[in-house]
Amino acid sequence: MKNLLWGIFLSFSLLSCSNNNEQFIMYIGNIDADQEEGIAYCYFNSETGELSKPILTENISNPIFLDIDNKNKMLYCVSKIINPNDSSVTPSVINYSIDTKTAQLKYISQAPTYGKDPCFIEYNQTTNKLLVANYSSGNTSSYHINSKNIQYEETYLHFGDGPDKGRQQGPHAHSIRFAPDNYYAYAADLGSDKIIIYHIRTNNIQKVDSIIAHPGAGPRHIDFSPDAQIMAVINELDCTISTYEKDSMNMYKKFIETVTMLPDTFNGYSKAADIHFSPDGKFLYASNRGFNSIAIYKVEGRKLTSVDIETEGINWPRNFAIDPTGKFILVANRDSDNITVYRRNIQDGTLEKLNFVAEIKNPLCLKFFNH
Repeated sequence: MKNLLWGIFLSFSLLSCSNNNEQFIMYIGNIDADQEEGIAYCYFNSETGELSKPILTENISNPIFLDIDNKNKMLYCVSKIINPNDSSVTPSVINYSIDTKTAQLKYISQAPTYGKDPCFIEYNQTTNKLLVANYSSGNTSSYHINSKNIQYEETYLHFGDGPDKGRQQGPHAHSIRFAPDNYYAYAADLGSDKIIIYHIRTNNIQKVDSIIAHPGAGPRHIDFSPDAQIMAVINELDCTISTYEKDSMNMYKKFIETVTMLPDTFNGYSKAADIHFSPDGKFLYASNRGFNSIAIYKVEGRKLTSVDIETEGINWPRNFAIDPTGKFILVANRDSDNITVYRRNIQDGTLEKLNFVAEIKNPLCLKFFNH
């Protein structure tokens, strides 16, 4: 009750600010090993870069990854729900409605992910489908949203392995994204060094093809350029980015290049994590853990040129987000239990760390609600 009252007070206080200071709600997913946390939210000032104190809105265990349907005011998450009676774990996909006045979440429905260790979720408004990647079991699952309720469709198992016997002994689906045309979906599989291509159909999705990454790459996350000309894949295991353009079948199968995310002088431990194009498509940003950093590239035609590597205040950045205005980047620092804010130079792509920091335990995923 205390958190709820504080959240209501904070929301009215921030929303009553000058119209020049546009406020956005940002939701935060995390690992909650002690079962004391859950989905939280804070307010972000898109003029100054200021973050409010995170407030717990839904106490569920391990809300690892989130996605938001802005139009229908819904939040989706994957979670490993722990049964307090026997400590058993139920991998689940859950959805909530968003109260735009208070930012609080209201439970709507849930379904099993039919896999182990779900780590990614994406909703597509055009197709009204929800896709989930299950890491340890190496499979994806599809769902249809019917009257706001999650309805399971089908599960799809990946196959294959890779040369890294510690991480690639079998398939590990790490993410799945709808392509901009809403006709295909692409699943990055770290264990098999593949990007699996699915065709989106009315009642389910169907595997139609795959892209073979270079051996030991470990594809993790995917993003598409705003003009839909490039698909960028961040490879976790060797800290590289591979880019692709469309072939004659309108699939992103035509290889462009692979670029490194690490400086030539670095020879320590590092694993890549997250990747995002800027809203104007002129720059690409990608995060590294170990060599804790955000790598910055300029997009020139369909080629990437290294611009800078930002390291200040970054500590195991599993996920980061660009705010809806495109002026700021917010980084979820898992190992320092905080979120840091960077002003983005829209001319040259570089980042400037600001003094605003939000403290929260083990932040893993940041998603803006833009209504």
